[in-house]
Amino acid sequence: MTRCESRIDDPGRCVVIARLLGRFELTVDGRRVDTESSKRTRSALAYLLLHRRTPIARDVLIETFWPSVEPDVGRNRLHVTLCAVRRVLRAATPAPVIERHFDTYRFAPGVDVWTDVDRFEQACTDASRAARLGDRTRAQRGWERACRLYDGALLPADPYLDWAAPLRETLRLRATEAHTHLMDGYAARAEYGAACFVAREVLRDDPCNEPVHRRLMTYYAATGDRHLALHQYRAVAGALREALDVEPAAETAALYEALRRPGWVG
Repeated sequence: MTRCESRIDDPGRCVVIARLLGRFELTVDGRRVDTESSKRTRSALAYLLLHRRTPIARDVLIETFWPSVEPDVGRNRLHVTLCAVRRVLRAATPAPVIERHFDTYRFAPGVDVWTDVDRFEQACTDASRAARLGDRTRAQRGWERACRLYDGALLPADPYLDWAAPLRETLRLRATEAHTHLMDGYAARAEYGAACFVAREVLRDDPCNEPVHRRLMTYYAATGDRHLALHQYRAVAGALREALDVEPAAETAALYEALRRPGWVG
């Protein structure tokens, strides 16, 4: 249980827990908030959660969600949308969660917010810092924690949100980096089964990731499963042809040829 989750029973605070990676689930004081009925309400909630560090100006919200409309139309749409946001939040708690402050909007001061995005980014930062300090054990625990938190793409039910696209890609790249460090750590300890599992998880969502395919080939070979290593080359070759109409890189092909020779040593 997280520190934020443990405070749900504190009558003096309102606790919001948001999971945005792999799905969008939102609870307030342990009660589920409706994020399914309205795409517009869901998107506004997600935006407010992910940009909550400073009050968000009304004009910024209008420009984000309705960039081409007249100002009066934008203000009316924002009013309707935020009324819907407050309505779904009130169904979970009578306490004010989102408040207006002059021409800005923010989470009320009495609200604590936990998001998996924040925890994922913090886990990556902690792991990187530990790695720079040479603490491999702590770094590996950090990468493990980050990979557990990254349960999939940001807001996958709404893949075409313009405002979410840059952050979604940033998180995806950071997750790939975290998984790569994690599998390398397992391999360094000769835990090839765990390394293979992590590699397959990455390739499930990114089947054209050649560096990870090469790692998986070497992990298979290290466990004596050379036939699986050779099969993995055929898998990456097929994925690249189908998606990009290209052949594997020279490095990948060279690894394949090396694995075919008797007595290969990685």
